[in-house]
Amino acid sequence: MLKRILIGTTLLLVVLVTTLAVHIYAVTRPKPGAISHLALTRIDFDQSLDSLQAVQMTNLVNKLEGVQEVRVNKNSGHVICMYNHKEISPNDIAAMLKSETSMVASVYQPSQETLAQSCPAFNEESLTYKLGAFFQKSFEN
Repeated sequence: MLKRILIGTTLLLVVLVTTLAVHIYAVTRPKPGAISHLALTRIDFDQSLDSLQAVQMTNLVNKLEGVQEVRVNKNSGHVICMYNHKEISPNDIAAMLKSETSMVASVYQPSQETLAQSCPAFNEESLTYKLGAFFQKSFEN
């Protein structure tokens, strides 16, 4: 009787781990046509922007190699852009904006407190997180 329980439990565990691995692969596999090297960054200015400055920022950043999309928030005084991080860095974008506009531009860096509050979904010490991270790394290119 004990032998049947151990075999059943082991079989169930294998099925569950296999299901988790298949699920992680299905969710994280590269999609056809997807660009895996895209990132977002926010560049802050020390003042709000007017409409002409917003257009100027959009045009300047769009000219850079590797930049895919640019959004400007005039009231908050920041630019959000999607870029290929293998072609350009956020610091390069900010430096170009500083030199071209003579405005103080800096890359947004969240505080440690903000980072700690950003994703409470999984405890990084939990078995679920460790198994998920293991399978995700296994399926990455």
